[in-house]
Amino acid sequence: DWEMVFAGRGARRVELPTYAFQRQRHWLDGPDRAGDVTSAGLGAAGHPLLGAAVELADTDGLVLTGRLSLATQPWLADHAVSGTVLFPGTAFLELAVQAGDQVGCDHVEELTLQAPLILPARGALTLRVTVGEPDESGRRPLNVHSRPEGAGFGEPWTPHATGTLATAGSTAASATPAELTAWPPADATELDVSDMYERYVAGGFGYGPAFRGLRAAWLRGDEVFAEVRLAQEQRPAAAGYGIHPALLDASLHGIALGTLFAGEDPGTAQGRLPFSWTGVSLHAAGADEVRVRISPAGEDTVALAVADPTGRPVATVEGLLLRKMAGDQLSGARAASSESLFQLDWPALTGSDRPTPLTRAALVGDDGLEVTESLFAAGVHLESYVDLESLGAAVEAGTAAPAAVLVCCQAGPGAPADAVRDSLRTALELARSWSADERFADSRLVFITRGAVATAPGAEVTDLPGAAVWGLVRSAQSENPDRFTLVDLDAHEESVRALPAVLPSGEPQLALRAGQPHTPRLARAQGGTGATRALDPEGTVLITGATGTLGGLLARHLVTRYGVRHLLLTSRRGPAAEGADRLREELTALGATVAVVACDTADRDAVAALVAQVPADHPLTGVFHTAGVLDDGVLSSLTPERMDTVLRPKVDAALHLDEATRELDLAAFVLFSSAAGVLGGAGQGNYAAANGFLDAFAQARRARGLPAHSLAWGLWARTSALTGTADTAGAARSGVAALSSEQGMELLDTALALDTPLLIPMRIDLAALRANAGSGSVPLLLRGLVRTPARRAGAHTRGGSPGG
Repeated sequence: DWEMVFAGRGARRVELPTYAFQRQRHWLDGPDRAGDVTSAGLGAAGHPLLGAAVELADTDGLVLTGRLSLATQPWLADHAVSGTVLFPGTAFLELAVQAGDQVGCDHVEELTLQAPLILPARGALTLRVTVGEPDESGRRPLNVHSRPEGAGFGEPWTPHATGTLATAGSTAASATPAELTAWPPADATELDVSDMYERYVAGGFGYGPAFRGLRAAWLRGDEVFAEVRLAQEQRPAAAGYGIHPALLDASLHGIALGTLFAGEDPGTAQGRLPFSWTGVSLHAAGADEVRVRISPAGEDTVALAVADPTGRPVATVEGLLLRKMAGDQLSGARAASSESLFQLDWPALTGSDRPTPLTRAALVGDDGLEVTESLFAAGVHLESYVDLESLGAAVEAGTAAPAAVLVCCQAGPGAPADAVRDSLRTALELARSWSADERFADSRLVFITRGAVATAPGAEVTDLPGAAVWGLVRSAQSENPDRFTLVDLDAHEESVRALPAVLPSGEPQLALRAGQPHTPRLARAQGGTGATRALDPEGTVLITGATGTLGGLLARHLVTRYGVRHLLLTSRRGPAAEGADRLREELTALGATVAVVACDTADRDAVAALVAQVPADHPLTGVFHTAGVLDDGVLSSLTPERMDTVLRPKVDAALHLDEATRELDLAAFVLFSSAAGVLGGAGQGNYAAANGFLDAFAQARRARGLPAHSLAWGLWARTSALTGTADTAGAARSGVAALSSEQGMELLDTALALDTPLLIPMRIDLAALRANAGSGSVPLLLRGLVRTPARRAGAHTRGGSPGG
């Protein structure tokens, strides 16, 4: 009684201040489920994995659509192989059964899986199930495709399964085997399955609770009998399926207990997964508990009879062929399913519009690439000038400024790093003068290189200084649209002769190969797999820039994901760097032996000494070069000194690391580059030049048969000396979103498994790109990711009213 406690003390009640709300709005995500599709003129599919059904009026075909997401179907996360969530093979069968029901086919005659369908940790996939028109016998073709949600019209679909639907009619085998009526089966030996799923997990099969349905099993000769039950959380949903994919998948787990694959550990990551189904009929829907008989039906093939707990038939499978999942197949599927991993393609430039060929141009400086004679032969009146100033003087004297002013970029002699600096010094001086000179406001300065870009898989970059010039000029193009053009030639004379025809096209970046023009575009990574060997836990991995944000993130990931146990971490300050002790303690606690060393990797002798100190019993097997610094500034503010500040930890260090490790048996040589070198970041000319070199250097190493990856990272959510202070809002408006640490490491894993030496891990907001496409503000290299119709604006009267 507080009144008695404070009686006579003069206490009184007062109003206390309310909670100090910050007045920030926090919107909760709405339920992630399908809405009413009928309002869009679609039919409801009536299935948990499918949202809508569309009948094709002219072909008697059917299209079923769906949306797959771990947020919508979280139980799918319990089906993982080697840490990757896979859409189960039994789920593909369920899709086929449901498609058959829609068109009156009660029999899946055949269903073959073509490529794994990987479910992303974030985001969603769009699913398409197409059923073709029937043939004379009533059979219908079936196909299953997917692609990332939000993909634009015309973006490719990944094919996952193909098959045939049929009508089995009264001939369908629906009798229940006697062994499934009398239960447990007579004369069968009960098997111990208590540790079965632990063995699966140890071998890389991450079956979670939703898929751990095998309760008991018996063996009789070469037959396996199993008792399978859905997890309690999934049982209410069973009624929505023909046969729940988790239930049927768990029914297959008993295969490893039989004699068909005797001697194979059921818990190996190279285990067998469904590949091809034949003769499948569903007799009863909605089961949540079944009895299963598994019997051999040929090489690597089993037959299934499935009944409910009373012995009545649920499903029969005449044949299920199982195959091992190859590691490179899984890696390739990861790349195909990734929404944020890109490669640089060079499609041929096509188009019906043929601009008037160039008939007059100027050449400034030496003709180091010997283009003069070929251009004369192509009908170009070519005027030669010592430098831009002499051209400017001619223009002031009355000579018309040419539409194109050509500069031949040829690396001079000397050490590679010196050649890079010399080429960039010349290019920077020209670009600065050109952008500031109004006499050339309506002209383009054309930088011509030879062998500075690789336009085909396996092609070698022979002009590394030219690649750095490409990075610089790409940045200059971002700051000064329509003022600069980049052209790379090959050794064919036809390529030089094609210049007059292609330069008026307006494309700011071109590569001419045997006279055919190509232009760069980002495309989703599709490279082959198997490029990087597994990192030996007994070997040593060197990380430069290791005490920085990204270096530390990488070190933790290599230990926890790849089992690396010996790390050599280096940075300019080494153990004196902020957080170095904490990082070493953390990695040591994870089981790694860690050495943190101060080293200036731009110093050749220091790098040689660093590599020499790696112990012979733990030889160097991997190099990850993440070091770098920023010194951003617009083109007019850049100087050779500011260029050098950024080049040293990128260009010089990469060359020294290559020289010091060239004779070693490395499994990985990975350069952390930046998308600035590919896209040409405005205000980052020096950074773009340095990273353009790294990208080309990786391609050159790979062409020599050495391991190499250059990862041109997009925007990171976390800032560091390498990433700078991210302008996430400005980037978002242009269609580039920030990568989280987790997303970045997932992309690293996928990239290292591919044989493409240059990859661009970068989040793209396709919706923002499409919104920008109408105004023509989509960056050059991103235009291949969105499609927009090229329409001219309709004419209006002066008063602005249509129709006059």
